Amino acid sequence: MSRGNAGFPGQPETTLQRCISPSLTEVDGLCAELRAGVLGRIPTSERFVVELLLREALTNAVLHGAKLCADGTVRCHIEHLPGGITMRISDSGAGFDWRRALYAAGVSLAESGRGIQILRQYASALRFNEKGNCVEVTRMFGQGGQGGKF
Repeated sequence: MSRGNAGFPGQPETTLQRCISPSLTEVDGLCAELRAGVLGRIPTSERFVVELLLREALTNAVLHGAKLCADGTVRCHIEHLPGGITMRISDSGAGFDWRRALYAAGVSLAESGRGIQILRQYASALRFNEKGNCVEVTRMFGQGGQGGKF
């Protein structure tokens, strides 16, 4: 557990790192912490979108990754950048075929399966590791997934 301000005492914190257990209650708690901290220092018009992106990435890691492991954990690193924010979420799960999921058409009436589409819609850039158990979501303020890099 660490927070930082890149070595500038008296400046607002610019990073948030946490390791959580795979539960939706933990996701809610981390999102509340984001609202009370880093999120309060970004443009008001971006706060909902940033929390949506974080919540979707964390929920995917909890429900489809770490929860399937006996010793499951989810790690989250959030960094407030000039003009944007980057969130890196990884889990202890086996990963998934993100290439197929990234370009699959979502079924709007399905009970699940919209998380990747939401990330694509609102992220400026979206990257997965080879294994598929770590995602990096970048949101440059004022930009969405339209024309984003994937």
